[in-house]
Amino acid sequence: MGRIGVELEWFVLPVDDPTRRPVRDELAYLGRLAEAPLPRKGRISWEPGGQLELSGVPHDSLGECVEAVAADLAVLRTRARSAGMRLLGGGLDTRPPHFTVALPRYQALRRYYAHFGSQGDTLLCNTASVQVNVDAGDGSDGWRGRSRRWLITNSLGPVLMAMFANSPVSSGRDGWEETVLSGRQLLRLQTDRFRSGPLPRGGDPRDAWTRYALDAGVVAIRRSAWPRSGDAHPPATWTAAPPGMSLREWLRGAGPREVRADDVFHHLKSLVPPVRACGHLELRMIDAQHADDWAVPVAVVAALLDDEPTSDAAAALIAARSLAPGPQDWIDAARRGVANPSLADLARSVMALALSGLERLGVSPALYHRVERFAETYTLRGFAPAHLRCAHRPAVASPLTAKE
Repeated sequence: MGRIGVELEWFVLPVDDPTRRPVRDELAYLGRLAEAPLPRKGRISWEPGGQLELSGVPHDSLGECVEAVAADLAVLRTRARSAGMRLLGGGLDTRPPHFTVALPRYQALRRYYAHFGSQGDTLLCNTASVQVNVDAGDGSDGWRGRSRRWLITNSLGPVLMAMFANSPVSSGRDGWEETVLSGRQLLRLQTDRFRSGPLPRGGDPRDAWTRYALDAGVVAIRRSAWPRSGDAHPPATWTAAPPGMSLREWLRGAGPREVRADDVFHHLKSLVPPVRACGHLELRMIDAQHADDWAVPVAVVAALLDDEPTSDAAAALIAARSLAPGPQDWIDAARRGVANPSLADLARSVMALALSGLERLGVSPALYHRVERFAETYTLRGFAPAHLRCAHRPAVASPLTAKE
């Protein structure tokens, strides 16, 4: 079995008034509590809108991964309560966007997204996900090979997004009012398709990722300030890149200076496609889940990739249905999700494969039953968590437009 890890993002809500955002002093107090060492060595970071992110340590087994992150999360929840806060799982925050964490790189992203319209602030401040991290695979042609893992994650990415859609939002389209089930992912796909859109499924994964990274626009250029006396690490500032300049063009001399290795690193970290390659694979299409249901997509992904019979069956399913999703397929999956009968049928097939694989992987009864309950509550009935949230969603202005 390959190594697996997970990163969880949570919205932070004041207990006394969940409709407001915590003020700076409240977040600072929670930060001091949250950033104390965690029992299973998870790391804490903050997203631009004050979303709290827990990055678990990668493990060699699914069971160890889930157990460790659950232990760290329990401690974080206790610390949040002691600060008068609670952690909410969901893909899209209904509060007005507000930059709480003003790191220079976040401000650079904000300025970059402003070129694409008014959705950048919502994308950066009001979205949260479950990010599953898995081994990229080896050079073999078998089920552990990188080509097989790339095939499964990209071909089944839209159905994974649909199964775990948890960010419903109203959106006007063609004169009709519709409910988008994964508003978070649609927002990502609409804002900058060259930075957050899917990669081609076919061919060598390394070639596909290289072309994607070279053709994506550069967000900003990092410039170290003049060091002061005694500064071991001089502070860094960011300047806007020439409009529309891609990494390929910068490498060919279009930028204000030569490209350094750290420029390429920061550029790659700014790319957010549904499946990102960075030494391992990051699955970024899954909305944050309610309570402890974050463990379900982690388990489903592990079964599809790390159990040989399930991997073979998933590849056969992809071939039998000729699954080769393009950009519009991802957009349609974000909009309708499992409300689309064919996608709902595919979701049931994928969940059945995953449950069978989890039995062979020997996961704990508690984890298996959690996945089984999720399947019975949502997937097998043609629902996603977004359907349950629709009935309780407050009326808010939609951050989405009808553009494709």
